[in-house]
Amino acid sequence: MACCRSGTTKEMPQIAPLPSGMKIGKRFRVPPVSKMRGRTPTWLYIFAATSALLAVVALGGALAWSRIFDSVLASQLKLTPNSRSFQNWVAPSVPLYFDIYLFNWTNADMFPEKPVLNQIGPFSFREERVHVNVTFNENGTMSYRTHRRWYFDEERSNGNLEDEITSINGVAASAAYRARSWGYLQQKGLSIGLKMFKQQFSVTKTASELLFEGYNDSLLDLAKSLPASTTGGAPPVDKFGWFYGRNDTLDTDGYMEITTGQHRGTVPGQIVRWNFEDHLPYYSGECSKLLGSAGEFVPRNLTEESVFTMFVPDLCRTVNMDYVESGEVEGLNYHKYALSQRSFDNSTVSSANTCFCNGPCAWSGVMNVSACRYDSPAFISLPHFLYGDELRSLVDGMYPDPELHDFYFAVEPKLGIPVEVAARFQLNMFIDSVENVDLYSNVPRMLFPIFWVEQKVQMEYRVLEELKYVRAILDWGAVVCACAALFFAILVAIATCWARKPQYLKTELLTSFEKPKDEAELKLNPK
Repeated sequence: MACCRSGTTKEMPQIAPLPSGMKIGKRFRVPPVSKMRGRTPTWLYIFAATSALLAVVALGGALAWSRIFDSVLASQLKLTPNSRSFQNWVAPSVPLYFDIYLFNWTNADMFPEKPVLNQIGPFSFREERVHVNVTFNENGTMSYRTHRRWYFDEERSNGNLEDEITSINGVAASAAYRARSWGYLQQKGLSIGLKMFKQQFSVTKTASELLFEGYNDSLLDLAKSLPASTTGGAPPVDKFGWFYGRNDTLDTDGYMEITTGQHRGTVPGQIVRWNFEDHLPYYSGECSKLLGSAGEFVPRNLTEESVFTMFVPDLCRTVNMDYVESGEVEGLNYHKYALSQRSFDNSTVSSANTCFCNGPCAWSGVMNVSACRYDSPAFISLPHFLYGDELRSLVDGMYPDPELHDFYFAVEPKLGIPVEVAARFQLNMFIDSVENVDLYSNVPRMLFPIFWVEQKVQMEYRVLEELKYVRAILDWGAVVCACAALFFAILVAIATCWARKPQYLKTELLTSFEKPKDEAELKLNPK
């Protein structure tokens, strides 16, 4: 070829193929490599830092969830003027009913033969309860009284207030009980008085008279003129009835002072003072201590080993309830605590009950409350002498059933909220022979059942649903926080990897795309 010199061979330069879409003849300039190295956007750093912070917060929440929940719940349960728990406590919206079962003595005319009793009732009363005279004290306590009013509910009752009931004569029985330690002349004087006022061992009155209305008794008029030492300090009354003078008054439970839960380490609703006393003057030793819940507030985090301690004004003492079983109501788990045989032991099994006896404890299955009832022969047991086998043998008509006659609290253990309560107890009169009192000279030593009461409360469905929601927050809050921490940690990892990704293309690849310059262009653009 003419253009080639002899003896030499000139190789043609190898031209890289053009990128797709590039036309020959157009100039293709590649910026310097330093200009292709992009900077990481600022928003990516902000996003990564925010995600890291949220991950740490969520992890901390997961680890400390139990404490966080406890703190929030405690603030809601505190008894302060504006707290929700206080508003619900002042005037409870849950329907309350007070049911009374009377024992009718069917063979009273054959006494002292073994009494045959027939249960009548329930006589049901709707209860309105309001806490009044509420005072918040500087020491973290709250004092108040309870105003109760009862209305007879004929629809729920299995009986009428005009039904006649035969029972033991409570006025005469109380007089004979107080005379047991009197001298001969005093006992004879009482015997003459009982005959003069035509007192009988039994009385037949309407249910209304025996309960709230009361009935006249000439012996009560005589008692008004006797010294307090003779009457046991009982205030003078014009009528006798087991609940006479208690309806529509502030004296049912007396003066109460409880903790508000505002001080660290305290639980709301724990009894501090009752009737202005910080102890029980009727007992000595450990039995004189005021302990436990006042009944409307329950300690939290109860377990199967826990003992639920509660102060019961009607019993004038603190009682301990033991764990019985666990169950479920409307999908909400609970622990059930009930008065057990140990609670009514006559100190043969549990020596802790000895100081409650106020003398010899004759029977198991009963509590002696005569000391706080003006020395009247009042003894409390569970209905139908549950846990009192020996007591049942002295009368006919007792059919104990734990399902119907137990005293228990069903409590959501973590939150300490009662979901079902059945407060039941039976009043019995102690009778024994008094040698120089003719009416009581030949009677067997026994406890005579008068009536038993039941106040059963079950949480409303709406409140149960709310409690289930709160319990779900407690159970799953830590898991949700842990999942959130993991999610934000993944976001941090993604942002970090994206920030470290190379932001330029290799120089070798880019230079291969540059168009070769001809001689004319080199002269015009030497660079």
